[in-house]
Amino acid sequence: MAVAARKGFRREKREVWAEGARHVELRAAYLSGQRTKALVTALTKVATRLDALGWRMAGLEARVDGALVARDLGDHSRAVAELTAAGTARRGGPAAHRVQGWYAEALRRDLLGSARGAQIALRRGLALLDEYRVSLGATELRALSGAQGAALASEGLRTAVAGGRAGRVLSWAEAWRAGTLRMTPARPPEDSGLADALAELRAVTADLEAASTAGRPTAALRQRQVRGEQRVRELTRRTGGGGAVFKPPAVGELARALGTSALVEYVDHEGELLAVVVAGGRASLHRLGPLDGALRELRLLRFALHRLVTLPGHVDRAAVRAGAEHAARLLQNRLLEPLRRRLDDRPLVLAPTGRLGGLPWSALPACRGRAVTVVPSATVWLRAATSVLVSHDRVVLAAGPRLPAAPTEISAIASLDPGTAPASVLVGGAATVDAVASAMDGAPLAHVAAHGSFRADNPLFSALELADGPLTVYDLERLRTPPARVVLSACDSGLSAVRPGDELMGFTAALLGLGTRTLVAPVIPVPAEVTTPLMVDLHRRLGAGHSPAVALAGAQEAHREDGDTAFAASAGFLCFGA
Repeated sequence: MAVAARKGFRREKREVWAEGARHVELRAAYLSGQRTKALVTALTKVATRLDALGWRMAGLEARVDGALVARDLGDHSRAVAELTAAGTARRGGPAAHRVQGWYAEALRRDLLGSARGAQIALRRGLALLDEYRVSLGATELRALSGAQGAALASEGLRTAVAGGRAGRVLSWAEAWRAGTLRMTPARPPEDSGLADALAELRAVTADLEAASTAGRPTAALRQRQVRGEQRVRELTRRTGGGGAVFKPPAVGELARALGTSALVEYVDHEGELLAVVVAGGRASLHRLGPLDGALRELRLLRFALHRLVTLPGHVDRAAVRAGAEHAARLLQNRLLEPLRRRLDDRPLVLAPTGRLGGLPWSALPACRGRAVTVVPSATVWLRAATSVLVSHDRVVLAAGPRLPAAPTEISAIASLDPGTAPASVLVGGAATVDAVASAMDGAPLAHVAAHGSFRADNPLFSALELADGPLTVYDLERLRTPPARVVLSACDSGLSAVRPGDELMGFTAALLGLGTRTLVAPVIPVPAEVTTPLMVDLHRRLGAGHSPAVALAGAQEAHREDGDTAFAASAGFLCFGA
């Protein structure tokens, strides 16, 4: 496609775009494994042309690619010369150019035999990227900018894995993983117009839903919805950045905080799945085989659980459940069995690589009845685990529309402790976005039973349906103080989209990034009428003083055999955070 584009641009005498297409063409050749002297010459030539035409970043990428091809061919002197030229970009200029310059400098130092110098250069490049990202206000921009650190993090991880030291592998995995969640959030000013834009978007969404239900034309309303979403994104992108970056912890610091628990951080290294286990005061590195196998088994498990909760009542579910349990055993054999001696029967803190997101860990036999917490990264877990926990004697309970079981669920939870009146019970028309968000602001515990929708195209528009429209991630980001603990009993509300650097975008990432300590939510569709007993039991156990992970594990075990649908629905809930 790049070749066709280059030829078309040259016919139109669009020289700049022709060189850009040529760069893509050569980069594709490099990434496909081509290694020739002619490719080195072509890459360095296009790099010089792109520099002259003002496409500095593309020129840097082409020059580094040329150097890597020369290195692979054994021409180290030429590789060093090209990397030296590219490395000058680390001194001044836009942040993206300086990050690429530090990457080139790290490769140059490595070629010259200075492994320590290469590590320092990689760290400086990632630190510079963090400084740049924290200056961005919008969560969306922070998450997407993580792609710029891919090369530095991959190079650092490569050398760490080659060295075989578990602590160093963990350090490099954490240096890039979920970087946005390691930053204190930037919030838009109250007079930014964002509140009005969100209110207008909710109104359009409600009109669209009504028109769709009534069978009326929706094209014009959908266009208004798209324009409204674009307006919200523009306003958040203008938000001034700020805040601090939480640095990845050392193994000793993690071990002290874990106590008797075990941390397992899964790492995707060039298609191979690695696991770093921190338990009993030390770290160990384990190779678990190709990641593709785990992804295939994950898809099978999610499909089978989804089938169990959606099949008609008269269908024999035995084969479907057997398929779900078989997929769960396969995943356990791949992800947990090789670590069994290190994990023993400890409570687990699991930090899966982003491509394993959405895995219902509670379905795995070794996790049943066991306290399991799922986190984006060890750094995010440590921050949540060491934050101050407010006593949960005030509860916010809210039910959304078009969910007949939701008011019953809220009423049952509200009646658990007659001696303590919940701070706010919002049902029916009272459960508006502003009312629910206001009640959640600073609450020790919030429970929302509402239809949930996950937006893969833009995860920040993932929403909970309330009386006057959707409560989106953008609404959550306007909270001054996030609720300490949150329970969402809506379908898929625990799902996140994954961006480069295992950056997560969705309700889970938004709440943990804002400072919520714990989130309990499902990662598969769950029917409300089946999950209500599970949710009531969860709150009963929380009220008795159990930690969220222990309370959820106990409730899941108690309701797992209430039928095949209950088995699947209970397995779909995870405890995120701490």
